[in-house]
Amino acid sequence: MKRICAVVIYAILACSGASAQIFCWNIENFFDSRDDPATADEAFTPGGEMHWTRRRFEAKRNLIAKTIIASAERLGGQIPCLIGLCEVENRAVLSSLLEDTPLAKCRYRALHRDSPDPRGIDVALLYDAARIRMLHNDFIRIDSFATREILYAEAVLEASDTLHIFVNHWPSKYSGAKASKPRREAVGRALAARIDSVYALHPDAALLVMGDFNDTAESASVASLCSRCKLENLTAKVEGTIKFKGKWETIDLMLASPAAAAKISPAEAFKPGFLLEEDKAFMGRKPRRSYIGPRYNGGASDHLPIIAKFLR
Repeated sequence: MKRICAVVIYAILACSGASAQIFCWNIENFFDSRDDPATADEAFTPGGEMHWTRRRFEAKRNLIAKTIIASAERLGGQIPCLIGLCEVENRAVLSSLLEDTPLAKCRYRALHRDSPDPRGIDVALLYDAARIRMLHNDFIRIDSFATREILYAEAVLEASDTLHIFVNHWPSKYSGAKASKPRREAVGRALAARIDSVYALHPDAALLVMGDFNDTAESASVASLCSRCKLENLTAKVEGTIKFKGKWETIDLMLASPAAAAKISPAEAFKPGFLLEEDKAFMGRKPRRSYIGPRYNGGASDHLPIIAKFLR
């Protein structure tokens, strides 16, 4: 009981103040335990392959909330004012995260809508309504195939700076890097077209582009986007956000226009001990994910979050 009260008190303290911070995370299969007939989520039900129960959902939800609150220690003592999330099933899981954990003591609001993704996973943006005034938001759909939409939001930070935010989750390499490359390139072109439209109205716009790109910044798809849209890689010094066959890769990125990059610190991977476990196959440590194959592992995600601070 004392431990729970301490977390709640820390959440209240971390929510206070005016410092603006950024947090982005692929939270890997953040499903509820109910079957949605419109999506292929059957594995994440009590009777499905993963035996995904309400109790397991709540354990994962609480770990996500704990991570967001714990990041305040690395972000100057303030909980993030902007949180980009990938692999969110629906609005209900976000509501539970914001209402049934210590985050309820904060002032977060959520932007989300169900996308055409066959698995039913979407992106979302949480923002602190006390520090962020949302001007406009919409979703960029990829017409040529069914995938996650890109979330776009225009917001005013602390009654001063306007920021254009894009939350991404590009197609994975599950079908093979070469076979899936055209899909990531198509999403990149759709994103670039919207960024061009923002620049057409605001040539010196502050843009923040973040999420899981399923490619590193050096890949052709991301490098082309950065070149065309004049974006700087804030995650250039991050060692890795995901570990595959013993090798760390940074596929979770924060990219920024020159106007935004001048106001944001270099990003880093947030890696508290409770998000990691021993890598028995390849040595070192790795993210502790919820499942290893069909075996429940009790972790939060196979990705690490990335965090950054607005400079004042």
